Amino acid sequence: MSQALAPRIEDLQDLCTDRLRDCLDPRSGRFGRQIRDGAWAPTLGTESLTSSAICLIGLHRAGIPLRAVVADPAALCRDLAAGVRDEAYPGALGLVLWANSAVRGAAPLVLLAEAGFSPDELESLLPELTTMEVAWLVSGLLHASVPALRPATIAALRELEGRLDQQTLVFRHASTAAPLRHRMRRQIANFADQVYPLQALSFAALVLGDATARQLADHCGARLVAAQGPLGQWWWHHDAANDAVAEAYPVYSVHQHSMAPMALRALALAGGQAHAAAVARSRAWLHANELGLDLVEPASGIIWRSVEREEGAAAHRLRQACLLAGLPTPEPPSPRFRLNREIRPYEWGWLLYATAIEGSSPPAGHVV
Repeated sequence: MSQALAPRIEDLQDLCTDRLRDCLDPRSGRFGRQIRDGAWAPTLGTESLTSSAICLIGLHRAGIPLRAVVADPAALCRDLAAGVRDEAYPGALGLVLWANSAVRGAAPLVLLAEAGFSPDELESLLPELTTMEVAWLVSGLLHASVPALRPATIAALRELEGRLDQQTLVFRHASTAAPLRHRMRRQIANFADQVYPLQALSFAALVLGDATARQLADHCGARLVAAQGPLGQWWWHHDAANDAVAEAYPVYSVHQHSMAPMALRALALAGGQAHAAAVARSRAWLHANELGLDLVEPASGIIWRSVEREEGAAAHRLRQACLLAGLPTPEPPSPRFRLNREIRPYEWGWLLYATAIEGSSPPAGHVV
């Protein structure tokens, strides 16, 4: 499909909302259903925590009446906070704080206590979080904007800045004190470890007037755009030690239509470079990619999850072993690709958020 005939992302808002209704699990009340292999199935692991928070953020920022989708958004935030505690996943805490701010739910300190934390405990939590999760926490604390959380906010922001390799401008995946599974590949960071920090630094520049954060965000945004692929791709894994692409694929649609555009939009609103051409290339990939397929189904609101390598089990295991060991992966001379027929709730949530921040001023509860 030519770009002129391709559906506009912002025109999918109503369909996104309809699909998010489909994502609700009636037993848990969370956004706990996704499409996997082309059919509806439960989300896995802690996905219902993070996806539910992101969906609340996106729905609210898009101006969609939350109770038309979720019976009690504030109660859902409290459930998610309890889930952070009961499912032992503190990495989701920042997103839950952010969602709670968006829906004007419980007082942030009450929600924090529900998750099992006091403000004084947050700094000690930072070393075990991945860089993506630290960035989420910075963003959540900035949205909560409570004086009692200011020391934790500054500590999390400094931790995030410390994860950045000042020479390559690539964020490392984890700290030297992280659990072994993250520490092993500390230098090999994924795209989420790059884009969420860019967004968080931009928020810090806006909320705190932090000139250092704004300058870092501008440099990191420029580096991110410089690494963009020839079709507008955002590559998956990056080597922080030498600024090389450690593993290009999969290329994920949510990175293309929402995560990179929303971070670059936050940067522009914070006074950094706009990178409008990079955003246009990013979204154009949905319709002109390695497979020559349109990943957007405008009649259903589905945007298929990714384009991934078509390779044998041995080659796939070797590639995964290299990444886990913190090593670059071999690039085949003539790679083949396939479509991943999956979409998760948070992908619709971020799509609503990303398109909303490009067209309207932020309501209460949002930084942008």
